Amino acid sequence: MRTALLASAAFAAIAFPAFAQTEAPGLRLLPETVVTATRIPTPIERLPAGVTVITRRTIEERGYRSLVDALSAVPGLHPVQSGPLGQQTSVFMRGTNSSHVLVLRDGMPINDPSSPGGLFDFGNDLLDDVERIEVVRGPMSGLYGSGAIGGVVNIITRSGRGTGRPLTALGEVAGGTQSTASGAGVLAGERRGLDYALVASGLTTQGFNIQPPRLATNIGERDGARIGTLTANLGASLGDRFRVFGFGRLREHKADIDQAGQDDPNYTVRNRSGMWRAGIAGAVIPGRLDTTLAVGQSRDNRQFRDRPDLFPFSGSDDSRYVGTRTVYQWDNTLRLPNGSTVDDAAITFGLQRIEDHADVKVRFAGPFARDVDRGTRNDAGYLGMQFRLVRRLDLTGNIRHEMPRDFADTTTWRVGGVLSVPEAALSLHAAYGTSFRAPTLFDLFGVGSSGFRGNPNLRPEKGRGGEVGATFDLSAFMPHPGRLSVTYFQYRIRDLIANDASFPTRINIGRATIDGVETAFDLSPADWLDVRATYTWTVAQDQDNGQQLERRPRHQGSLGATLRANPRFSLAADVLLFGPAADVLYRDSGAYAGRGVNQGGTVVNVSARWQVTDGLEWFALGRNMTGSRYEPANAYVVPGAWALTGLRARW
Repeated sequence: MRTALLASAAFAAIAFPAFAQTEAPGLRLLPETVVTATRIPTPIERLPAGVTVITRRTIEERGYRSLVDALSAVPGLHPVQSGPLGQQTSVFMRGTNSSHVLVLRDGMPINDPSSPGGLFDFGNDLLDDVERIEVVRGPMSGLYGSGAIGGVVNIITRSGRGTGRPLTALGEVAGGTQSTASGAGVLAGERRGLDYALVASGLTTQGFNIQPPRLATNIGERDGARIGTLTANLGASLGDRFRVFGFGRLREHKADIDQAGQDDPNYTVRNRSGMWRAGIAGAVIPGRLDTTLAVGQSRDNRQFRDRPDLFPFSGSDDSRYVGTRTVYQWDNTLRLPNGSTVDDAAITFGLQRIEDHADVKVRFAGPFARDVDRGTRNDAGYLGMQFRLVRRLDLTGNIRHEMPRDFADTTTWRVGGVLSVPEAALSLHAAYGTSFRAPTLFDLFGVGSSGFRGNPNLRPEKGRGGEVGATFDLSAFMPHPGRLSVTYFQYRIRDLIANDASFPTRINIGRATIDGVETAFDLSPADWLDVRATYTWTVAQDQDNGQQLERRPRHQGSLGATLRANPRFSLAADVLLFGPAADVLYRDSGAYAGRGVNQGGTVVNVSARWQVTDGLEWFALGRNMTGSRYEPANAYVVPGAWALTGLRARW
């Protein structure tokens, strides 16, 4: 499978020498609206939530290669990657746990039910089949249910709709340091009511040693990765009112890994991931009632393999974790007539069923050989409304009722509003809501290395919180566009699920309090220059003992700029800043040292683009240009300085 995926990607890059560029004629451009925050396409300035949109143009202009790369500068979001590309990566959003981030693919939840806490691994996905990423921060269970305590990340797939051409061919070939090679190809178009987008991509690299040089257990072994992906996004019109659609994606990923504090030359993980989704969407009443009926499934098959070797700290592992999630969705939007003082009024409502299944076989060194084969389901219904008063006050509200098979029913909600004050070039927003996360199959029944066992007596985590903020339109005070936003947020979470210090299982430990401030600044002081900056201050504490929650730095930010020397050349640079954070520590000997403070660090990234001809572009990028040895998770270092260069073309 791995060989087939990589071969397909290489063939696509050769046969179709083109790669998507937002500016390219015939490629689909979404309007500057956001769907994820309310389920209705809404201008971003009218949403009562912290929202970041990463477009196709941003991905290419800043040289993003992976999902975690694209999310690294989002305010309020802290990715923790255990080494270079392909390594396990979790995300902490606004100080909540990494299990409190719900990930969607085109609106379908795809978190892995067989992983600890139902985590989504952000470290394995390339971006060649991604059109845009919408990040919504804050409690979103009133819209999306379990797991959306910290927020939602919605990955939107490339589509052939709106191209206006029967064929657009795009592609890329690139190579760089650490024996890195990558290729991607895209075929997209539409004709006579049919639309399609076919994407193949692959990357291989020898990588870096993910163990810090300070560790005595570091033997200098590189941890490489190979990733291959095939994606198909298809649709067909049924008359003028309805459309059937189908989506399929296969990804194979293999990476060298290590245990914390211990270099291991033959420890690997292989993840065969697949998902599909199909349905029908259209206008039941044109201009008034739209409906979508869909079913989809995601499946992650993770296999860990390790064999004894000459190093005494190396273990033996041959374990497999298979998580399957099947989602049934019925979503509706009813648009209401405008009145004298009320406009853009709409009601959303729908039903959803999620069926999760985990099949786990643990074969770890010692007496740990256990199997788990469990399933569960959750039914839910939701109702939402949004409208605008006197053309300056946007109000939204959502409520959702969950009926999980293994727990009591739960109802969550969210309300918010945005007040536009154009006289002061200002908008004010506020929101408040409740959220929850039901224990996953792994939490309840999981097994793992070192004797871990799930706890079937766990209770759901429950949270509540809100935010208030202001956004200033700087163009009202200067001749160039710019924006400054400041948001204060506060959350209270109870019955947090965490590891038991006395035995390898999970327990409800009590309460957490989170307070923070997000700021974001964007300015274009000239037609040829954009500058940007973000800063997030977060205090996340265990309310019972006053300790800081792990891997959540109090201070985090970014600085960036994009220089367009002429219409054909651009240069972008970003500096990522991370403050110290609580973490579990490892001594230089490699021995476990208990809980303490993990030091912060700085990472500098650059990228360049040059339009050689109308159909050919050269690009180059460099990562960690200063060679920082920052450890996002203690005993796992960021990759060293590396560079990649290549060509993009389009037909």
